[in-house]
Amino acid sequence: MRAGRPWSFIAATIVALALLALMPRLAAVVVRGAIERDSAAERATFEAGGSPWSWRFRAPDDVIAGRAFGGATVEGGRDGLTLRATDGSAAEVGFPLFRTADIRRIDELHLQVAASAPVHAFLAVREGLDEPTRHADVGELMPGAAGRRIALPALDWRDDDGRPIAAPTRAAMLRLGVVMPVGTSVVLRSAALLPSSGIVEPHAGSLPGRLGAEALLAWRDNQRAADPLVTFDQGLRRPAPAWLEEVPPAVYAALLIVAAVAWRRPGAQRAKDIAKALLVLAGPLWFIASLGFDGRPALAGIATFGLGVAYAALLAWRHDPPAWHWGGAWRSAGWPFLAVVVAAALVALVGHRLAWPLPGRALVYVAWAVFQQWLVLAVAGALLDRALPRAWAVLLTALAFALLHTPNGVLMQLCFVAELGWAWWFLRHRSLLPVALAHAASALLVQAGLAGGILRSLEVSGRFLN
Repeated sequence: MRAGRPWSFIAATIVALALLALMPRLAAVVVRGAIERDSAAERATFEAGGSPWSWRFRAPDDVIAGRAFGGATVEGGRDGLTLRATDGSAAEVGFPLFRTADIRRIDELHLQVAASAPVHAFLAVREGLDEPTRHADVGELMPGAAGRRIALPALDWRDDDGRPIAAPTRAAMLRLGVVMPVGTSVVLRSAALLPSSGIVEPHAGSLPGRLGAEALLAWRDNQRAADPLVTFDQGLRRPAPAWLEEVPPAVYAALLIVAAVAWRRPGAQRAKDIAKALLVLAGPLWFIASLGFDGRPALAGIATFGLGVAYAALLAWRHDPPAWHWGGAWRSAGWPFLAVVVAAALVALVGHRLAWPLPGRALVYVAWAVFQQWLVLAVAGALLDRALPRAWAVLLTALAFALLHTPNGVLMQLCFVAELGWAWWFLRHRSLLPVALAHAASALLVQAGLAGGILRSLEVSGRFLN
């Protein structure tokens, strides 16, 4: 730690307040850009004769819940997803719909599917997740590779009791069902919802100004509820070439290699510590802030995130950051848990009835909290503390922690305030476990009592958009 003067603390406090006020605006800018990029990509897909509702099946996670519902098992493979009959009863696999599909205008389901023997197939559709299921037979799936085009409006749709019902116009749930005798199998290679004729031209709307991230997403969802095909800001340029995604990890990897090899030489320790901290954080922050943490992260984003973590691990293995320990300082370990008290107060004042996550989810919170605090505090924060006055080290550490929760604006603010306290305590006592446990406990309480209310969710990066 470098000694700081009173003016340094005052300046850091002013900057912290300014950053706290600007975080919702940053979140809104990121969300707006993401909506516009998604719209541009969707319009390009439509112009090419496709639609955003298309799937290739290679692993169980490519279908809803990663399994079949009913009498079949699911196995992944290079040639597709194999469903094997277990007891001869009906089995269904759900296609992941990232939002409701308009099956009035995108009215054909194209399947690449093959069966080992003739198999009866059917579809199950819900117009809303809380609405009744509509069923329709689609005939037999035959041996050998086969492409099927299913005109959805022309099917004989039935309700759960077998009574005729109008064809669905939307799909919030879409499942393919099969009835297979024991010993038979079906290989599902791909599926797509496509228009039966012509090219779909979605309506182009405009995004409103001056809305926060949460309000902007709520507005987008309302527009999509009225028109599932609507896109936004028609004038946006076309999506960037895919190869550009590979540039950041390549540049980042080169910088890390240079840093790992060259910075073992003596001299300019303060500048080196700052640069090392920034390099540790750059990969994970770029991955999160570029919305790479969605349902199917790009390989380039995963590589960038992994490179940053690997570099942090290398520094730790070399004992480069100042030493820290898991426990210790137990006499003052209650201070980090003030965040839990604040979270409880927020739930009591503006929260809703507690809805606790499942135990497995809670364990994920604990593991994720330990990882984040190790990366941000024990590695990056400790390096910054060795190079800068403590007030500025605490500020930059808290800022990095907040940015790891981009573009969830409200959550960014909560995390920024919490990490200011946690970083101050950690840099005084170098004890990680109390901070990690306080982080996990606070997150669980916020998830149980605030998510879905004043807080849209606890998701970050691309997952926050859905």
